[in-house]
Amino acid sequence: MYRFELPDIGEGVVEAEVVAWKVREGDRVHEDQILVELLTDKAEIEIPSPRAGRVHRLHYQPGDVVPVGAVLLEIDDGAGAAAPPPGRAPEPAAPGPEPVAARETAGPAARAAGHPPRMPERPRPQPELRATPRAPAPREEAQAVPAVRELAKRLGVDLGLVRGTGPRGRIMRRDVEAFPAAGSGAAADAPGQAAGPAGARAPRTERAPEPPSDEPDWERQPLRGLRRAIARRMLQARRTAAHFTYVEEVDASGLLARSRAAGLDLSPLAFIAHAVVRALSRSEHRVLNSSIDDAREEIVWKPTVHLGIATATEEGLLVPVIRDAARLSVRELAEAIALRARRAREGDLEPGELRGSTFTITSLGRLGGILSTPILNLPEVAILGVGRIRAVPALEAGELRERQVLNLSLSVDHRIADGLAAARFALDVKEILERADFPELAGERSAP
Repeated sequence: MYRFELPDIGEGVVEAEVVAWKVREGDRVHEDQILVELLTDKAEIEIPSPRAGRVHRLHYQPGDVVPVGAVLLEIDDGAGAAAPPPGRAPEPAAPGPEPVAARETAGPAARAAGHPPRMPERPRPQPELRATPRAPAPREEAQAVPAVRELAKRLGVDLGLVRGTGPRGRIMRRDVEAFPAAGSGAAADAPGQAAGPAGARAPRTERAPEPPSDEPDWERQPLRGLRRAIARRMLQARRTAAHFTYVEEVDASGLLARSRAAGLDLSPLAFIAHAVVRALSRSEHRVLNSSIDDAREEIVWKPTVHLGIATATEEGLLVPVIRDAARLSVRELAEAIALRARRAREGDLEPGELRGSTFTITSLGRLGGILSTPILNLPEVAILGVGRIRAVPALEAGELRERQVLNLSLSVDHRIADGLAAARFALDVKEILERADFPELAGERSAP
């Protein structure tokens, strides 16, 4: 019997949440077959089987958090029986199969005769039932992250009946919201909802604590998955780093006018990202592209800029990384940002695409406010928040003109960088943007 433990995923990941099992107890699996889908604080990953055999036991349910090194499941690979749990003596081998009922009803007399008590064995699925189509158990087989499963529970939607529109058939929040809720007759009368074969474990339902008696209408939801990972990282950042935020106003009128004149249909964020990367590449600003190793009390200098772009998804905020961003043009940066944002929203990013950033930009685009005070994405030293572009009146040479302005909010770890370093960096980014100093706009005249 092979006891498969959750392997070390790397990058400081110490636990993972079970999203969905791809197998059931009693199923035969081959080597490299996907066994389970897990969610870490970095990304959603799939774990393959290290060997062939029959699934003997699943140790966790969807929604459970598994520490690295814990046994995920047992696979009967024909190599021998599983080792007894610590503290329990091995059971003597029986000459033949013993009826389950006899083992369950063994009383004091049997124990007095020297026979140790035996736990009832889990009934194995009957071979003839294996050919019978089985309806998937919603919480075990549905392709949905915990937040979507919780939404389905609140709305009374059976995930086993929902057709997912996400990558690889994953059920998204929009699919649940568009599906008829319980009570409409769609879920109650649907075929294929019979109970599974003998031995299938019923999904465990997490029960939240009862709300206070004086507030019976309160709802409680377990903090799980990506939302919990975000909560932990944000709290760690606030407790660890000494935040301060420097705000600079940028007149983007010339940049926008020259971009339109050049026929470039590019987001202003691409120009901002390009200006940030260029400024970070200068030696006088390298402290803002560094990190701090708290355990060794060392500053870690980074020779290249790996740009993180904070991206809002249905499950929470992700930060996909654009590596070696200094090598990219404005157009290439725009394409890279759009591609990673789309894949992040579809849940299609690889774990390696969510780690290793050296500086992060966060922007809500047109929804952004006047300014923000973003929280650092540890272990980075700085993060730039981008406000929305808005029209404001400006008095120039005695004439009132309309200008397109935005605010840049630079949050910095004061343990490593001082206010002067933040101000100089922000002013350099401001100058690049206001002069529209980009190769793509070299032939365009600036607006008055």
